[in-house]
Amino acid sequence: MLFLEKNGLSKEVILSTLGSLHTLKGNSGMMGFESLKTYIHLVEEVMKRINDNRLELGNAMDVLFDSANIIRNALHGIAKEASYNPDLTESILSLEKRLEGEYSTLQKEAVDLASYLGTRTDTIKVNFNRLDDLLNLVGELVIFKTRLNQIEIDIRDTINNKSLSKELDEGLELMGKTISGLQEGIMRARMLPVSNVFNKFPRMVRDLSESQGKDIRLFFEGEDTELDKTVIDELREPLLHIIRNAIDHGIEDPKERKEKGKAHYGFIKLSASQESNYINIKVEDDGRGIDYEYVRESAVQKGLIKAEDPFDKESILSLIFSAGFSTNPEATDISGRGIGLDIVNKNIAKLNGQIMVKSTIGQGTAFTIKLPLSLAIIPALMAEVGEEVYAIPMSSVDESIKVSEEDIHIINNYEVLRFRERIIPVIRLADFFNLERKRKKKFYLVILGRADKRLAIAVDRLKGQQEIVIKPLDETFGKSFGIAGASILGDGKIVLITDVKAFWSAGDFKKIVN
Repeated sequence: MLFLEKNGLSKEVILSTLGSLHTLKGNSGMMGFESLKTYIHLVEEVMKRINDNRLELGNAMDVLFDSANIIRNALHGIAKEASYNPDLTESILSLEKRLEGEYSTLQKEAVDLASYLGTRTDTIKVNFNRLDDLLNLVGELVIFKTRLNQIEIDIRDTINNKSLSKELDEGLELMGKTISGLQEGIMRARMLPVSNVFNKFPRMVRDLSESQGKDIRLFFEGEDTELDKTVIDELREPLLHIIRNAIDHGIEDPKERKEKGKAHYGFIKLSASQESNYINIKVEDDGRGIDYEYVRESAVQKGLIKAEDPFDKESILSLIFSAGFSTNPEATDISGRGIGLDIVNKNIAKLNGQIMVKSTIGQGTAFTIKLPLSLAIIPALMAEVGEEVYAIPMSSVDESIKVSEEDIHIINNYEVLRFRERIIPVIRLADFFNLERKRKKKFYLVILGRADKRLAIAVDRLKGQQEIVIKPLDETFGKSFGIAGASILGDGKIVLITDVKAFWSAGDFKKIVN
């Protein structure tokens, strides 16, 4: 329908849609949904009249969009409740009135029986839980591989047999390649193109922009980029809130755009690109941009900050992710309740990702979401605190630096670091997990990013980056604040994986300029 509205009459699209409607009508009849079957038959008739040039496409677009909603709602009702049988009597009468008078008799058309057979396919449907089980087994193999590599090093140091060491080394190398290939294959089987999410939004953008009297066009880029299905499923709601805000707050109405010398229509661009083990999803618009002073005034009125607080541009941008924050004075069906971007921030943090925003007044706003390709095997920064080793997901790490105690200062009873013209709160990992140890004069800070905020985690040493397999903690342990799971290193040692979002809720950082 969107293609027809944008590009005009296309016989190919009409015939393709008629084929789908015909199948849906037949299935509805076989399952006893007579009312739905009758309604779909009438929608078919509308499409046929358009195809035969007996009905103008422009006059039928609203009817077709309405019919898509009615059919979708009926199917959702059936999916939720097996005994539900949709009654579309009113919709049928309404559609019959629209068709009345066009012509008196309906011609029966021949049906190509071969169309029921469909086409050959090179894909099969597999329960996603089975792929999860396979990925868990591959994770075990990755752990065993690193363990064997450690044993090989120990053997080489103990037994003075170069020939045996060489053979063992070659065998482990081949096994490693096979396991890596198996891991990559399973990961690829779990991947879906982000178009599975992107394609949910054209109709929403059309309807919302029309309801607000705006002309907004949605563009895609990089929609073939692939992402783990578990991440795809969690990405829908954050993108919905960001796009909704762009429509409601960002893009101006045609009159305002004309006064500013812009095109009468606004655009929203959804793009995806892969960068190493991460994917970047960007939502950008060419709207009015974020008014920093207005955001700050709204935050002061809501008590989120004090009027005298010194806030820079980046800190003001971070306020839009605060719970309860909204610049819309009245709640509408679209936004204004102050819960949208707060939900976005929490959901992205749950995925071990981060969200950044850039905005220029009068030119537009861009939100960039950085996510790991998979939630099962992730790259992590290994950090030591005393005798313990912790894994910090790399998706949240901006950088790491070495500092001394003299670099740490106290503001409002919180430790902070002045770094690149910003004041960053510091959390000592040893204190966070109540570990007993002596403080070192020199140590490392791992700088974490969340939206436009920064936070530093103090650790004793850094052991480098490596891929780890996430293992959830057994329910026997209960809920462990600050721990997202565990993994096993090559030497058999268990490491705990930090839950990065817990650090942000560990203290009242509103008292600190961050």
